[in-house]
Amino acid sequence: MEQVLLQRRFDLTYSAVRSIRALFADKAAALGIEATRLQQLQLVCSEYCTNLLKYSVPTAKSVTISYGKSHQGYYLAIHDDGQPWKQLKTALSSAVFPSPLSESGMGLAIIKATFPDFAYQTTINGNQLRFHLSDKKQKQHLLIVDDSQSQLKLLAHFLEDNYQLTIFSQATEAIDWLAHNHCDLVLTDFHMPTMSGIVFRDRVKQQRRHATLPFVFISGDTLADSIELAGQSAIDDYLLKPINKPHLLGVIQRVLERHLHLTTQYQLQFEQQLALCLPLANNQTEDPHWLVDISQQAENSGDFVMQHSLADGTTLVILGDHMGHGAIAKANGAVWLGYISGLLENKGITPAELYQRLNTKLYLSPSHHLLCLILIHLQKGGKTACFNAGMPTPLFCSQQQSTEIEHASGLLGLFDEIDREPWQNTLTSGASIHCYSDGLAESDWEKKALNQLTELTPKQRHHKLWQYNAPMTADDKTLVSISYIGNHD
Repeated sequence: MEQVLLQRRFDLTYSAVRSIRALFADKAAALGIEATRLQQLQLVCSEYCTNLLKYSVPTAKSVTISYGKSHQGYYLAIHDDGQPWKQLKTALSSAVFPSPLSESGMGLAIIKATFPDFAYQTTINGNQLRFHLSDKKQKQHLLIVDDSQSQLKLLAHFLEDNYQLTIFSQATEAIDWLAHNHCDLVLTDFHMPTMSGIVFRDRVKQQRRHATLPFVFISGDTLADSIELAGQSAIDDYLLKPINKPHLLGVIQRVLERHLHLTTQYQLQFEQQLALCLPLANNQTEDPHWLVDISQQAENSGDFVMQHSLADGTTLVILGDHMGHGAIAKANGAVWLGYISGLLENKGITPAELYQRLNTKLYLSPSHHLLCLILIHLQKGGKTACFNAGMPTPLFCSQQQSTEIEHASGLLGLFDEIDREPWQNTLTSGASIHCYSDGLAESDWEKKALNQLTELTPKQRHHKLWQYNAPMTADDKTLVSISYIGNHD
């Protein structure tokens, strides 16, 4: 199972190296790439492309950068159209930093140190270097603000083993940082010369996405009036100096767990209300020439399915997945379901035009929506066209073979133009296409399992695939299977 989230081709020049770095910087927020990972992606792309320019003979003319998800987690792939570079795999595997360190000879060592899990493949179309990006769970992130350097050092010493820390001595600096970053809890001094903890807390609450951010105050002030004032500001705790490590760790853990519990309860209540008002998928009259089987684990999830008859008598099947889980994904999925329904009111719209209109809408949207989408255009005589924007690779099955449809264009809305060339095929009797959301397959398809599908009917394949990861996963899970019945007019 693989999802291409971003894919872009560049002519291989030194200026292109700068463009690749700018590409990741520009799309990091939309793709949810945090700062450290962004720097790693930029560094590895720069070093590898520079090595291609300097040492590959003959030099490749272009590179294609791909970033996405697989069953192992996120990946980065760099594909070039040059001749096989047979020495690369050996050189990269054995690369070490020169001693003493110098400005040259470090490129491959930097790549290996940054992303040690890699694979190098050569094909008739060029070469691909692919990196598996470690998806190790990040520590929870604390923001600490105190005008005392000695207090900051003490707090950092207590907390650095258990949490990721960002530290400021000025509350104004912390407010500027929060405008563009996220943390899980704020630990702040109560009395500070330029801005009190109370004012700091009120300023942070004005930032909409941090309105419920947990706050813990630290102070040597034991006056009842000060403690009461702190409580009135809706903080989560008030710690008196001197602070010992076990008590501090216990308070932070308790506050974070309580915040998670309240957030979960709020989401559950929101989901219950949301289920009462979400629109249903737009399923118009079925095409007698096609059989469309739909299985969905979570109704009103971030996944949605539509089946629509176009003005020319052909049928459009749409499977969408707003990335994320819970109430927000459900609400956003419903929004895009409604928007697509509106676009389809234009009777003359073509699948390619719909694809481009959605891309333009997402590109111009001030908010970042990670909408994965696959459009299957069912035409006369069994002809099909598949537009895939960030969804897992669909399966094409016949009585001769079962393969993954690897043609994909990346997420909609990342660029003003998108590849509108679909994968095309003609389905004959016994053949089928199977599209699904990422909750269905948590690993790559086994060759044996794919071979078994060739022996089944389309309906049997649908049932087999739906049970592929049984028991049901907690993720949104949708499967759409399409087969051609034939002309029964």
